[in-house]
Parts: sequence; structure tokens; C-alpha cells
Amino acid sequence: MMLRLIGFIAVLSLTLFADTLGFLEQKFNSINFEKGKWTRTEKAVCWVYAAKETNALVEIMRFGTSNLVPFRARKQGLTVTVCGSTAAFDEGFEAMPKP
Repeated sequence: MMLRLIGFIAVLSLTLFADTLGFLEQKFNSINFEKGKWTRTEKAVCWVYAAKETNALVEIMRFGTSNLVPFRARKQGLTVTVCGSTAAFDEGFEAMPKP
């Protein structure tokens, strides 16, 4: 019984303190930020891009695909954290159909 309790506490503590990059993560080949609508800052080994305005667009080309998928920031200040070939999006981005 004591062993089960210790195991449960260990799993719970790992879950509570787990660190993820963001709400939605995408592996990509190419990423394009709409010019003039994003700021960029360095954070450790990653870059953090923040939307300067509502409806700022970022397009990514996922591994294994040949088309860019546009994502729109629904409000100013939303961020995309780029580490290597992974982009992590804050909650509040929406995928848009290609025009």
C-alpha cells in the first residue's frame, strides 16, 4: 500500500512540474512570419516571436508536406517559440484555409 502511494505521488509530481514548449507544437521544414508584424527575442537556445498586432500571420511547412499552412494570432502578444525545427504556439492561434 505504501509503495503504491509513493508511486502515485511521484507520477503526480512529475505531471505537475512538466514543462512543455506551448499549447500546440509543430515540426516544420520552413516557417515564415508576416513582415513587420512580429517581434523576435532570444530565449536560451530558442527564438520567441510575439505578435505585434491582432491577425498577424505565420506560415509553416510541416515535414512531409509541400504546402504552407497559415496560422493567425487572434490577439496581440501571442507568441511562437521556435527551437530547432519545432514551433510551439500559444493558445489563441487558429489555422486558416489557404487562399
